[in-house]
Order: sequence, then C-alpha cells, then structure tokens
Amino acid sequence: MKRICSYYLTLVFFVAVGLILSAPVSAAEAPPPLDVVKWGYPSKFSNVTINLVGDAGHNLKPYEFWKSEFQKAGIKIQIIEVPFEGVYEKEKTEFIAGTGAFDVVTFYPAYIGDFAGNGYLEPLDKYMNKSPEEVWDPNPSDVLAPFWELYCKFGGKVYALPIDGDVHMLMYRKDLFNHPQEKAAFKAKYGKDLNPPETWDDWLQIGEFFTRKKGEKLAGEVLARNFYGTAEFAKRGFSFAWFVDRWAAFGEPYFDENMKPLVNTPNAVKALQNFVDSLDNAPPDVRAYGYDELRDAFLKGTVAMVVQWTDVPKKGADPNQSEIAGKIGVGRVPGWKIGGEVIHRSLMPVGRVVAVAADSRNKEAAYWVSKHVSYNRSLENVSTALTGLDPYRKIHFTNPQAYAMFASEAEAQEYLKGVEAAMADGYPEIFIPGAAQYADSLDLHVNKALAGQETPQQALDAVAREWESITKKLNRKKQIELWRKALDAYRALGLVK
Repeated sequence: MKRICSYYLTLVFFVAVGLILSAPVSAAEAPPPLDVVKWGYPSKFSNVTINLVGDAGHNLKPYEFWKSEFQKAGIKIQIIEVPFEGVYEKEKTEFIAGTGAFDVVTFYPAYIGDFAGNGYLEPLDKYMNKSPEEVWDPNPSDVLAPFWELYCKFGGKVYALPIDGDVHMLMYRKDLFNHPQEKAAFKAKYGKDLNPPETWDDWLQIGEFFTRKKGEKLAGEVLARNFYGTAEFAKRGFSFAWFVDRWAAFGEPYFDENMKPLVNTPNAVKALQNFVDSLDNAPPDVRAYGYDELRDAFLKGTVAMVVQWTDVPKKGADPNQSEIAGKIGVGRVPGWKIGGEVIHRSLMPVGRVVAVAADSRNKEAAYWVSKHVSYNRSLENVSTALTGLDPYRKIHFTNPQAYAMFASEAEAQEYLKGVEAAMADGYPEIFIPGAAQYADSLDLHVNKALAGQETPQQALDAVAREWESITKKLNRKKQIELWRKALDAYRALGLVK
C-alpha cells in the first residue's frame, strides 16, 4: 500500500508524534510457508539485534511473519514504525546525524539517488556474491527489470533490494459494465459499446455515465445513496501520481537533456485539465481521498472505477474486506490516442526497497534480513491480503495458487495478467537526488489545481519555476550528469524516446 502526504515534515513533528513500535502480528495471521524458493540459513549470528525502520502499518508485517526464522538465524528484529508521510525526513535526519540508529532501512525507491548518492547506504554487491548462493544470492535475474535497474542501483552498484512492486492499474465494476440495461443505456446515449476506458477521454465519459443520484436506478436497482463514476487519490501528498499517469503517455520525460523542466508543456496541461475535470464524476469529498479512502470507496461499492495500486484487487477479493468480491475487473490505466494508437503509461509510485545503513554495526546480519524478505519469503509476502505488498518478481506471476484470497486459480491468473499489463506500461518516478523536493513541488501545485486555486497552466508553470530553483540549489552540473544517466535507463527500458 501506498499513501503519502508531504515529503517534508519538521523534526518537531516527529518529537510530537514519537516513534510507534510495531504491534506483534499473531501467528494465526501469518501466511502459510509456500517454500517455492529454496533458501538456506547463514551461520548463526550471536543473537544480534537488527533495528529496522519503515512506514507504519501492514507492510512491515513480514518481519513479524518470519520472526521465528530470524531467531533461528540468531537475529532479533526491533521494528521502528514512523508515519507514512515521514519516512524520508526521519531516515535522512538520522543519516545526517550519524546516529547509527538503524541497520535496515525501508524507503521509497525515488530516494535511492539521495540516500546512495550521499553515502548513507552500504553497497550490497559483496554480500550478494558470497557463498553459498542459497544463503546470500537475492536472485536479481528474477526481479522485473524496471524495479531492479531503476530502483535498486545507483552509480553502477546495488544499494537496495525490492520488497514491493508498486504500479497503478485500472479497476472497475465488471458487473456494472456487463449489465444488459447499463450496456443498452450507454449505447443509446453515446452510440458505442460500454467497455472499460481505453483513453482518458473515455474515463470522463464513462465516469459521467455512471454518476447517479440517490433514488435513480443502477443495474436495475434503486440507489439508496449517491453513486459515482470515478474516484482518485486527490489528497495533498500524492495526487501528483495520478497526474503523471496521464502525462507520461505523451512520452515527455520530466526534464530535457539539460534539466529544463518539461512539466508545463501543452500536453502536461491537457493531462492536468483532465484530472481536474474528472472530479466532476467523483464523490464530493474526493479531495480528502488518500490510499485508504480511495480503496474503501471502491470496495464499499460507492464508485464504478478507480485507478489504484495493484494490491487493492487482492483485498477486494476478500469478503471480509470487500462488499464487491467477485465483481472486480482489472485492466490497463487509460492512455491517449497518439498517431492512431492508444499509448498507456502507469506510474510506479512509492514501492518499497530495503537497504543496509552505511553506519550499521551489523551489516551482514542486516543484509540477510533484507534478502530473506526480498527473496526467500517474497511470494508469501505479496500473495497475502494481510499486506499491501505487490508482485515484483517472476515467481510472483508463475504461482497463481499462492493467491488464495481469490475464489479460483483462474481469478488469480486474471488478476496477475492485469498486474503484468500494468507493469509493461510502468513509468518511474524521478529518482535522482532531489526527488523528494521535485515531487513535493509537483504535488503542491497539482493539488492547487484540483482545488481550483490555480489553473492547470498556472500550476505547472509554478512547478517549472520551482524545479529550476531546486536544480540550481543542488548543483545544476551534477544534476544534469545524473539525469542523463537516468534518461539512458528510461530509454533502454523503452519508456521515453
């Protein structure tokens, strides 16, 4: 899962909120071991304590799931949770202070340039190459290329291991799209068949069609409450990701070769205007929607379509968490028709990687903990509805039987095919130094546009100015050098021309 507000919070905030120690996960909650991966224990460590930090909530559960296995390796895990919004600030504060407070750090891959580039992380190559392989090798060839190449490496070295393969995908109420009365009504109104949206123009049109008031009919039933066509993450903090879903399909990177911002091009403005217009078909409180609210609006049957992270259909298949179990269809994030072809792009926002802090006093044990979660038990971690972790390895797609929350293996395969399609459209966040600052600036002004405080053009012009200032502050020459390497990686993966 994935929810984020402001990248920057003050240290006073952390003093006020404090650190939250994780609540133990009962043994009954742990998913059954699948043992698809053949792995081994290291020589037993001498009861070392590994301090691990990450965003509070269900994505830290794997460290409790496999607590007995860590203990068997002679490792005790001390989990430190911080608010989702504060991961960057808390970790960077400790890094700069050199406190050695953390051994294993969980963070969002966009920060790899900042953290690795400033020497805060331990290079992992030497640990990965130790023998025997079943103990130390995290099998990078099994990781989907964008996650490994863009989010785990920096400057030619490996600094992190993936634990969460975030990407956006389309989710829709297939029972509504397949209902004869709704299909006939849509055909009569628009002169075409009712299908999941291919383009962002379709998103607006279908969203308008399904938006109904209490007392009107939907799929033959009288509505007891208002119903809405679409909903999105429109809350300050990560709304920019839903803008990038729209903009990236035009093939324009964040900057040109010389770090000139491209964020205020006519195509970018068109993309943001579409996002603004989509709020007409959304619940009236949608600007307060983060991950949880957006998930709940869909799973509680309030909206027809959402773009969300790929963990939501797993929760949606669980009748204990969902009122629409068995009714969820998945597909590609809508795109734009360009040159006679619809181009789709889907942001790969947040995600999670684990790394070893450079000032850790127990680096080898910290590495094995990271490897155990990233590879040894990764299928168990991503195939349960108890976490929000998403597939990122080939083995996660070739074992549909692991996703037991679905009513059948065929349903699980349908879900995994949808995730694969979303991955194929995946588009990365900015991941050079300054990523947090660039993203926060974009999010601020996207949110102002959603609130009607700025026009899309005004909002994106302001972002372009602020991005120039950030680049200047961080050393333009160095930023250009790193950005060109990032562009090379984007091009090698076919993301931009």
